[in-house]
Amino acid sequence: MTRTAPLDIATAFTKAWTSHDLEKAASLVADDVVFDGPMQQSTGKEPYLEGLTKLSQDVTGVRMIAAFGDDHQALLMYDLMTKSSGALSCAKHLTISDGKIHSDKLTFDSKKLGSAKPRN
Repeated sequence: MTRTAPLDIATAFTKAWTSHDLEKAASLVADDVVFDGPMQQSTGKEPYLEGLTKLSQDVTGVRMIAAFGDDHQALLMYDLMTKSSGALSCAKHLTISDGKIHSDKLTFDSKKLGSAKPRN
């Protein structure tokens, strides 16, 4: 059996949820996932996916800036395009084992939320 690299899992996950394929995104998340972000912290797949579902409703796309990974983790930097706040520059550290995301640490400037007008 071929093992998928953590970086490939992280980028597939990001592309899935930002294109509103939450079923695909959910398939890459461990039941015991831990999320730590500027506006929410959660433990467990269900609350994590609930937060992601709410956020995805505002997302219009993603532009990957950089992506790095090794055998256990991935670090992504991307611009998240949103209806309400325009582009949000984000950095995300994911730990991955057995083909699933076990932790997600997200950082972005939360002051920008709601302050920008969407682009036409």
